[in-house]
Amino acid sequence: MLSALLLLASLATFAGTAPSPAVDVDFLRQVRARILQSQPFRADFVQRVYVDDELSIEESGFIVFANRERVKWQYLVPEYKTFILESGRYSFYDRENQQLLRGRLGERSRELVWDLLFSDRPGQSCRWDSRKRTISLALAGENGVEELKILVGPDLLPRRVEQSAVNDVTTVYEFSAYRVRTLPAAGEFELDLPAGVEIIDDQAP
Repeated sequence: MLSALLLLASLATFAGTAPSPAVDVDFLRQVRARILQSQPFRADFVQRVYVDDELSIEESGFIVFANRERVKWQYLVPEYKTFILESGRYSFYDRENQQLLRGRLGERSRELVWDLLFSDRPGQSCRWDSRKRTISLALAGENGVEELKILVGPDLLPRRVEQSAVNDVTTVYEFSAYRVRTLPAAGEFELDLPAGVEIIDDQAP
């Protein structure tokens, strides 16, 4: 769960550079500009996890995107879970299990999906197609190479993100009902935790 959210909160840095047609360079620039013009924004999402092409998990909720360093994922169905990212620190509250996992992203911040879109050095592992409105890349991880594909809509806002791992697990996020230039509500990024919640501090670098 946490690794998938990290991949979705940005997009990774790239080594090297690859030549691209001017139209496609402009396409990536336009996507970046559209996101900047739209923030802060809210959007609904559906997350589906497939194992060997069979649907394993389906969850839904909404995302609050204040900026690249301040993002909230609010899961509502089938369970209430909250993931908050602020200035390199994260909090992940699982209400059903009464647990709060918190820590710093550290080096993992380079895995964030939004950072990919704003990387100054999209390299050979990254490619994009303005006609299909897609941005794709390969991420080298501990378990092998993962592939990530972003599809943007006619409005150039992300509509679908597909993450394919080497273990035949595919995670798909679909975004809809964007509400652009919408300020977060008061207390939006605060967690109201009940008594007795187990707090686990992540010591990962």
